[in-house]
Amino acid sequence: MQISQNPTRHFYRPVIGFLALASGALLFYAIWLCLHNISLMSTKGTQFVGLANFTRLATDWRGLQALGRTALFVLLATSIEVILGIAIAMFLDQDFPGKKIVRAVILVPMIMTPVIAGLTWRFLFNAQSGMINYWLSLVGLAPIDWLGNPQIALYAVLIADIWQWTPFVVLLAMATLETIPKDLVEAARMDGASEIRVIWHIILPMLRRTLGVAALIRAIDSVKAFDLFYIMTKGGPALSTETQNLYGYTVAFTNFDISYAMTIALFLTIVTNIALLVLNRFAMPKGIR
Repeated sequence: MQISQNPTRHFYRPVIGFLALASGALLFYAIWLCLHNISLMSTKGTQFVGLANFTRLATDWRGLQALGRTALFVLLATSIEVILGIAIAMFLDQDFPGKKIVRAVILVPMIMTPVIAGLTWRFLFNAQSGMINYWLSLVGLAPIDWLGNPQIALYAVLIADIWQWTPFVVLLAMATLETIPKDLVEAARMDGASEIRVIWHIILPMLRRTLGVAALIRAIDSVKAFDLFYIMTKGGPALSTETQNLYGYTVAFTNFDISYAMTIALFLTIVTNIALLVLNRFAMPKGIR
Protein backbone atom coordinates (compact mmCIF):
# COMPACT_ATOMS: atom_id res chain seq x y z
CA MET A 1 0.00 0.00 0.00
CA GLN A 2 1.39 3.35 -1.06
CA ILE A 3 1.53 5.99 1.68
CA SER A 4 1.33 9.63 0.75
CA GLN A 5 4.50 11.56 1.52
CA ASN A 6 2.48 14.56 2.61
CA PRO A 7 -0.80 13.42 4.19
CA THR A 8 -1.72 16.93 5.37
CA ARG A 9 -2.28 18.08 1.78
CA HIS A 10 -5.69 16.38 1.82
CA PHE A 11 -6.73 18.74 4.61
CA TYR A 12 -5.46 22.10 3.34
CA ARG A 13 -6.41 21.67 -0.32
CA PRO A 14 -10.17 22.13 0.32
CA VAL A 15 -9.42 25.22 2.42
CA ILE A 16 -7.24 26.72 -0.31
CA GLY A 17 -9.89 25.87 -2.89
CA PHE A 18 -12.63 27.54 -0.85
CA LEU A 19 -10.54 30.68 -0.26
CA ALA A 20 -9.64 30.86 -3.96
CA LEU A 21 -13.31 30.46 -4.94
CA ALA A 22 -14.46 33.12 -2.46
CA SER A 23 -11.72 35.53 -3.53
CA GLY A 24 -12.51 34.97 -7.19
CA ALA A 25 -16.23 35.60 -6.62
CA LEU A 26 -15.54 38.82 -4.72
CA LEU A 27 -13.11 40.00 -7.38
CA PHE A 28 -15.63 39.25 -10.13
CA TYR A 29 -18.33 41.19 -8.27
CA ALA A 30 -15.96 44.12 -7.69
CA ILE A 31 -15.13 44.27 -11.41
CA TRP A 32 -18.84 44.08 -12.25
CA LEU A 33 -19.53 47.04 -9.97
CA CYS A 34 -16.72 49.03 -11.58
CA LEU A 35 -18.17 48.46 -15.05
CA HIS A 36 -21.59 49.74 -14.03
CA ASN A 37 -23.00 52.95 -12.64
CA ILE A 38 -24.67 52.21 -9.31
CA SER A 39 -25.53 55.17 -7.12
CA LEU A 40 -27.92 55.18 -4.19
CA MET A 41 -28.79 58.80 -5.03
CA SER A 42 -29.84 58.01 -8.61
CA THR A 43 -33.19 56.71 -9.84
CA LYS A 44 -31.82 55.45 -13.17
CA GLY A 45 -30.99 52.03 -11.82
CA THR A 46 -28.04 49.91 -12.90
CA GLN A 47 -26.34 51.09 -16.10
CA PHE A 48 -23.40 49.55 -17.93
CA VAL A 49 -20.73 52.23 -18.42
CA GLY A 50 -17.67 50.16 -19.33
CA LEU A 51 -14.41 51.84 -18.36
CA ALA A 52 -16.02 55.20 -17.64
CA ASN A 53 -15.33 54.93 -13.91
CA PHE A 54 -11.63 54.27 -14.53
CA THR A 55 -11.49 57.21 -16.96
CA ARG A 56 -13.11 59.36 -14.31
CA LEU A 57 -10.54 58.24 -11.76
CA ALA A 58 -7.67 59.11 -14.11
CA THR A 59 -8.90 62.72 -14.30
CA ASP A 60 -10.04 63.00 -10.66
CA TRP A 61 -7.51 65.41 -9.15
CA ARG A 62 -8.77 64.81 -5.61
CA GLY A 63 -8.38 61.07 -6.01
CA LEU A 64 -4.88 61.40 -7.50
CA GLN A 65 -3.82 63.65 -4.63
CA ALA A 66 -5.19 61.11 -2.16
CA LEU A 67 -3.20 58.39 -3.91
CA GLY A 68 -0.05 60.51 -3.64
CA ARG A 69 -0.59 61.03 0.09
CA THR A 70 -1.13 57.30 0.53
CA ALA A 71 2.13 56.53 -1.28
CA LEU A 72 4.02 59.11 0.79
CA PHE A 73 2.59 57.77 4.04
CA VAL A 74 3.39 54.15 3.15
CA LEU A 75 6.94 54.99 2.07
CA LEU A 76 7.74 57.02 5.20
CA ALA A 77 5.97 54.73 7.66
CA THR A 78 7.52 51.52 6.30
CA SER A 79 11.07 52.82 6.00
CA ILE A 80 11.15 54.62 9.36
CA GLU A 81 9.52 51.74 11.25
CA VAL A 82 11.91 49.16 9.78
CA ILE A 83 15.04 51.24 10.41
CA LEU A 84 13.95 52.33 13.89
CA GLY A 85 12.75 48.83 14.77
CA ILE A 86 16.09 47.28 13.84
CA ALA A 87 17.98 49.91 15.85
CA ILE A 88 15.82 49.37 18.95
CA ALA A 89 16.07 45.59 18.63
CA MET A 90 19.86 45.76 18.46
CA PHE A 91 19.87 47.95 21.57
CA LEU A 92 17.58 45.55 23.43
CA ASP A 93 19.84 42.65 22.43
CA GLN A 94 22.49 44.04 24.77
CA ASP A 95 22.67 43.14 28.47
CA PHE A 96 21.62 45.92 30.84
CA PRO A 97 19.62 46.20 34.10
CA GLY A 98 15.85 46.06 33.60
CA LYS A 99 16.14 44.56 30.13
CA LYS A 100 13.05 42.35 30.49
CA ILE A 101 10.93 45.24 31.76
CA VAL A 102 11.99 47.50 28.88
CA ARG A 103 11.22 44.72 26.38
CA ALA A 104 7.73 44.28 27.81
CA VAL A 105 6.95 48.01 27.95
CA ILE A 106 8.14 48.73 24.42
CA LEU A 107 5.65 46.20 23.01
CA VAL A 108 2.62 47.80 24.69
CA PRO A 109 1.70 50.17 21.78
CA MET A 110 1.35 47.20 19.42
CA ILE A 111 -1.31 45.67 21.68
CA MET A 112 -3.51 48.78 21.61
CA THR A 113 -6.30 49.00 19.04
CA PRO A 114 -5.86 51.72 16.37
CA VAL A 115 -8.94 53.53 17.69
CA ILE A 116 -7.50 53.85 21.19
CA ALA A 117 -4.11 54.82 19.78
CA GLY A 118 -5.74 57.45 17.56
CA LEU A 119 -7.72 58.96 20.42
CA THR A 120 -4.62 59.00 22.64
CA TRP A 121 -2.53 60.84 20.08
CA ARG A 122 -5.41 63.17 19.22
CA PHE A 123 -5.44 64.31 22.85
CA LEU A 124 -1.63 64.55 22.96
CA PHE A 125 -1.59 66.70 19.80
CA ASN A 126 -4.39 69.00 20.96
CA ALA A 127 -3.29 72.57 20.21
CA GLN A 128 -4.68 74.04 23.45
CA SER A 129 -4.39 71.35 26.11
CA GLY A 130 -2.21 68.64 24.57
CA MET A 131 0.79 67.27 26.41
CA ILE A 132 3.07 67.65 23.37
CA ASN A 133 2.67 71.44 23.31
CA TYR A 134 3.03 71.55 27.09
CA TRP A 135 6.38 69.76 26.84
CA LEU A 136 7.42 72.17 24.09
CA SER A 137 6.54 75.12 26.32
CA LEU A 138 8.86 73.77 29.03
CA VAL A 139 11.83 74.30 26.71
CA GLY A 140 10.61 77.68 25.48
CA LEU A 141 9.12 76.60 22.16
CA ALA A 142 5.89 77.99 20.76
CA PRO A 143 2.83 75.69 20.56
CA ILE A 144 2.17 73.89 17.27
CA ASP A 145 -1.23 73.21 15.74
CA TRP A 146 -0.37 69.59 14.96
CA LEU A 147 -3.74 68.47 13.58
CA GLY A 148 -4.96 71.86 12.32
CA ASN A 149 -2.04 72.77 10.08
CA PRO A 150 -2.35 71.23 6.59
CA GLN A 151 1.43 71.04 6.25
CA ILE A 152 1.92 69.16 9.53
CA ALA A 153 -1.20 67.02 10.06
CA LEU A 154 -0.08 64.11 7.86
CA TYR A 155 3.20 63.84 9.75
CA ALA A 156 1.36 63.93 13.07
CA VAL A 157 -0.60 60.84 12.00
CA LEU A 158 2.67 59.34 10.79
CA ILE A 159 4.19 59.79 14.26
CA ALA A 160 1.24 57.95 15.80
CA ASP A 161 1.60 55.09 13.32
CA ILE A 162 5.34 54.83 13.93
CA TRP A 163 4.78 54.78 17.69
CA GLN A 164 2.23 51.98 17.44
CA TRP A 165 3.82 49.66 14.87
CA THR A 166 7.58 50.03 15.31
CA PRO A 167 7.33 47.48 18.18
CA PHE A 168 6.14 44.92 15.62
CA VAL A 169 9.42 45.26 13.72
CA VAL A 170 11.29 45.19 17.04
CA LEU A 171 9.61 41.90 17.92
CA LEU A 172 10.56 40.28 14.61
CA ALA A 173 14.12 41.59 14.74
CA MET A 174 14.68 40.49 18.36
CA ALA A 175 13.57 36.96 17.47
CA THR A 176 16.11 36.87 14.64
CA LEU A 177 18.92 38.40 16.70
CA GLU A 178 18.50 35.60 19.24
CA THR A 179 19.46 33.09 16.53
CA ILE A 180 22.72 34.83 15.51
CA PRO A 181 25.70 32.94 16.98
CA LYS A 182 27.36 35.13 19.59
CA ASP A 183 30.69 33.41 18.93
CA LEU A 184 30.65 34.68 15.36
CA VAL A 185 30.16 38.27 16.47
CA GLU A 186 32.78 38.01 19.21
CA ALA A 187 35.29 36.46 16.79
CA ALA A 188 34.83 39.35 14.38
CA ARG A 189 35.40 41.86 17.16
CA MET A 190 38.51 40.04 18.33
CA ASP A 191 39.87 40.17 14.77
CA GLY A 192 39.67 43.96 14.97
CA ALA A 193 36.37 44.56 13.17
CA SER A 194 34.71 47.80 14.24
CA GLU A 195 31.14 47.81 15.54
CA ILE A 196 29.92 49.30 12.27
CA ARG A 197 31.58 46.54 10.25
CA VAL A 198 30.11 43.88 12.53
CA ILE A 199 26.64 45.34 12.04
CA TRP A 200 27.02 45.85 8.28
CA HIS A 201 28.74 42.57 7.35
CA ILE A 202 27.35 40.11 9.93
CA ILE A 203 24.19 41.26 11.67
CA LEU A 204 22.33 43.01 8.84
CA PRO A 205 22.87 40.20 6.26
CA MET A 206 21.40 37.75 8.78
CA LEU A 207 18.49 40.14 9.35
CA ARG A 208 17.77 40.55 5.63
CA ARG A 209 14.95 38.02 5.57
CA THR A 210 13.39 39.60 8.65
CA LEU A 211 13.75 43.06 7.14
CA GLY A 212 12.02 41.91 3.96
CA VAL A 213 9.13 40.27 5.80
CA ALA A 214 8.72 43.26 8.13
CA ALA A 215 8.77 45.70 5.21
CA LEU A 216 6.15 43.72 3.30
CA ILE A 217 3.80 43.39 6.27
CA ARG A 218 4.14 47.01 7.31
CA ALA A 219 3.68 48.24 3.74
CA ILE A 220 0.44 46.26 3.42
CA ASP A 221 -0.84 47.52 6.78
CA SER A 222 0.12 51.12 5.94
CA VAL A 223 -1.84 50.99 2.70
CA LYS A 224 -4.88 49.79 4.65
CA ALA A 225 -4.49 52.47 7.33
CA PHE A 226 -7.89 54.00 8.01
CA ASP A 227 -8.56 54.05 11.76
CA LEU A 228 -5.81 56.48 12.73
CA PHE A 229 -6.68 58.94 9.97
CA TYR A 230 -10.40 58.81 10.65
CA ILE A 231 -10.05 59.21 14.42
CA MET A 232 -7.34 61.87 14.37
CA THR A 233 -8.20 64.07 11.36
CA LYS A 234 -11.06 62.60 9.27
CA GLY A 235 -9.03 63.61 6.23
CA GLY A 236 -8.60 67.26 7.23
CA PRO A 237 -7.64 69.97 7.49
CA ALA A 238 -8.32 70.98 3.88
CA LEU A 239 -8.04 67.33 2.77
CA SER A 240 -4.34 67.33 3.71
CA THR A 241 -4.61 63.87 5.32
CA GLU A 242 -7.19 62.34 3.00
CA THR A 243 -5.75 59.06 1.81
CA GLN A 244 -7.19 56.82 -0.89
CA ASN A 245 -9.07 54.79 1.71
CA LEU A 246 -10.66 57.88 3.25
CA TYR A 247 -11.56 59.22 -0.18
CA GLY A 248 -13.20 55.93 -1.13
CA TYR A 249 -15.08 55.94 2.18
CA THR A 250 -16.36 59.48 1.47
CA VAL A 251 -17.44 58.57 -2.05
CA ALA A 252 -19.29 55.47 -0.81
CA PHE A 253 -20.93 56.68 2.40
CA THR A 254 -21.29 60.42 1.81
CA ASN A 255 -21.88 60.63 -1.95
CA PHE A 256 -23.36 57.09 -2.11
CA ASP A 257 -21.59 56.48 -5.43
CA ILE A 258 -21.01 52.75 -4.96
CA SER A 259 -19.50 51.97 -8.35
CA TYR A 260 -16.95 54.78 -8.26
CA ALA A 261 -16.00 53.92 -4.67
CA MET A 262 -15.37 50.32 -5.74
CA THR A 263 -13.29 51.59 -8.66
CA ILE A 264 -11.12 53.56 -6.22
CA ALA A 265 -10.70 50.50 -4.00
CA LEU A 266 -9.91 48.18 -6.92
CA PHE A 267 -7.41 50.63 -8.39
CA LEU A 268 -5.66 50.96 -5.01
CA THR A 269 -5.55 47.15 -4.75
CA ILE A 270 -3.95 46.82 -8.19
CA VAL A 271 -1.36 49.54 -7.52
CA THR A 272 -0.57 48.04 -4.11
CA ASN A 273 -0.04 44.55 -5.52
CA ILE A 274 2.28 45.88 -8.23
CA ALA A 275 4.29 47.85 -5.67
CA LEU A 276 4.52 44.84 -3.35
CA LEU A 277 5.69 42.60 -6.18
CA VAL A 278 8.48 45.10 -6.88
CA LEU A 279 9.34 45.26 -3.18
CA ASN A 280 9.33 41.47 -2.97
CA ARG A 281 11.61 41.28 -6.01
CA PHE A 282 14.28 43.57 -4.62
CA ALA A 283 13.92 43.34 -0.83
CA MET A 284 13.37 39.64 -0.22
CA PRO A 285 16.00 36.88 -0.48
CA LYS A 286 15.55 34.53 -3.43
CA GLY A 287 14.79 31.61 -1.16
CA ILE A 288 11.45 32.99 0.05
CA ARG A 289 10.12 34.84 -3.00
